[in-house]
Amino acid sequence: MTLKLVDRLRPACIPVDTQAGPATPLREVRPGLLVKFECDNPGGSHKVRAARFIVRHAIANGNIVPGQTTVIEKTGGNFGFGLAIACHTHGVGVELAVGLGFSAVKRRCLELFGVRLIGLEMLERGATPREVVEWHLLHAEERERSYFYTDQFRNAANVAAHEFETGPEITAQLKAWPQVKKLTFVACAGTGASLVGITKALQSAGYAVAVVLVEPQGCDSRNGIFTDHKLEGMAVGVTPPFLDWSLIDDIRTVSFEEVVETRKVFARTSGFLAGNTAAACLYVANALARGATDDHKILSILYDHGLWYVR
Repeated sequence: MTLKLVDRLRPACIPVDTQAGPATPLREVRPGLLVKFECDNPGGSHKVRAARFIVRHAIANGNIVPGQTTVIEKTGGNFGFGLAIACHTHGVGVELAVGLGFSAVKRRCLELFGVRLIGLEMLERGATPREVVEWHLLHAEERERSYFYTDQFRNAANVAAHEFETGPEITAQLKAWPQVKKLTFVACAGTGASLVGITKALQSAGYAVAVVLVEPQGCDSRNGIFTDHKLEGMAVGVTPPFLDWSLIDDIRTVSFEEVVETRKVFARTSGFLAGNTAAACLYVANALARGATDDHKILSILYDHGLWYVR
């Protein structure tokens, strides 16, 4: 799946996505640091945007038939909540393979949202979520299922959601800071879709954008080096398929201890409990904000709230 397909999705995605929710806030949480509060989306994260685009585009193309098709995906949680919301609107069932290492709170809440969690016995025997999905797709007919695999790691609508919705939403909100001409965008990458989509939208709007990629300590996604870590949503074990490395100007790594401390400080000073990946980006963004100027701001994303990660 190449990013060139995103351009083909523009005419299909934008008219279909007329039901997108209200804009999430863009706030200057400290002098020089702008944060997009994507935790205010339905489902609690930025992933609902990609889910809406993917589901609506699939319905428009006939790949999803409401009342007949079941959406299937492997996800650690946030994209699953987005799918639950997007599919419920159209009467489409959702089955998810969620790795056992992900937040137990997320798993319980996904079921409350109406999702069916699949492959538990397979996962307990050591199967990966991908293997669970592949088994269900292979045995769909005998199980009387008509599946549509959203495949967020290969579906170009994932990028389109952020290039044509999130990014333009941010550029519109940046008019509140008319003096800003330059942005340093501090972001992480799971698929790389939101980083690329938002960056392209900001560049198209005329902003000079430098991108800082945040990774967990010990990981190097570009070279396929991954260690066990607790920062769900970044460095997920594969090189981000949508990430255009030519957009990356700097890479910073963050320890889990730095993330925990950042979450605490941000909660006490702002009243918002950030998720782990958001806190990792905030740690880096806070340091960079010391060098911000009137025409150059730091931009980061509050991908989700931190309630999922309370142990």
